[in-house]
Amino acid sequence: MIEYSLYKRPAILFSMFLGLWLSISSILHYVQPIHPFTSIAHRGASFHAPENTLAAFQKAVDLGFDYIELDIRLSKDEQLVVLHDEDVRRTTNGKGAIGDFTVKELKMLDAGSWFSEDFKNERIPLLEEVLALFGGTIGILIDVKSPEKQPGMTEILSDILTYHIENGLNPALLKVQTFNINELKKLKEYVPNIGHGLILNKPLDLLQLASYRPFASFLSINHQLLTKSFINKAHLLGFDIFSWTIKKQYQFPIMQRLGVHGIISNEEFRKPSYKFTSFISPLIKE
Repeated sequence: MIEYSLYKRPAILFSMFLGLWLSISSILHYVQPIHPFTSIAHRGASFHAPENTLAAFQKAVDLGFDYIELDIRLSKDEQLVVLHDEDVRRTTNGKGAIGDFTVKELKMLDAGSWFSEDFKNERIPLLEEVLALFGGTIGILIDVKSPEKQPGMTEILSDILTYHIENGLNPALLKVQTFNINELKKLKEYVPNIGHGLILNKPLDLLQLASYRPFASFLSINHQLLTKSFINKAHLLGFDIFSWTIKKQYQFPIMQRLGVHGIISNEEFRKPSYKFTSFISPLIKE
């Protein structure tokens, strides 16, 4: 009996160590390194203040975001104003297409009370105001809305950005993005030393992506459409990837695990616990 026990002991120990090793390997499969990212406040810190207002942009600075993202449209008197929708109804006490209002008329609208009485009489800002107040303090990502419907918009934007760059604004802190390929090409030509992004509504193949590389340095895409294989293709061509719009805390490490460079969100959720590893591998779409 003693001899039998001594004979079996190495086999038992080997089985124990093998089981332990397999358990550790299984755990390590799900503990994956994650990557740092540029935090981008969606329409400013729009969880805390009315979107696309100076209050939302200031809150983004206070929260420590790296960039603010804002939307621009053209007023009746051909000035660039910061507003997402084509109509002013949702985010002000007015109604009608923004292109039917002069800046003087737009400045009479209340752009804050819809969000909270604490922001009563917040106004629609001009892009010029945002650049003057926040340029150099925080990065600015400008979403150019429907430039094909607003003739001259791209040229006006280019002139404004060029003026501010020539007067000391660091171009590394400026980025533009749009769905419109032709207008993005113009922006690349007119203001070449800033970031240029193409917004996509679906992942593309390698050949399509390669055709955009001469005029786009990053791709902006809905986080639900992102896969590891698409991001690998984009990285191969030298694109950065920005994902939008992240609204849940658990989504941040998923995006980091995928390897995105920028995360557009309403609130800053970057926490030390997500700095190096995350148990999220099963959630990643390949």
